[in-house]
Amino acid sequence: MEELPYVIIISIVLIGSWIDYRKKINKAENSEEIRKALVPFLLIVFLFVVSISVFLT
Repeated sequence: MEELPYVIIISIVLIGSWIDYRKKINKAENSEEIRKALVPFLLIVFLFVVSISVFLT
């Protein structure tokens, strides 16, 4: 399980990204601000899914 530290780090980044996303969404007033909050979060989620699939294969 040499990949476990990477999965843990990416999980922590995902949680931090979720917290940042929630803060930005609460402050967003229009669709542009929502998009600016959503895109980085979706990229982190994509990274998380790809890393899990790579490390488990």
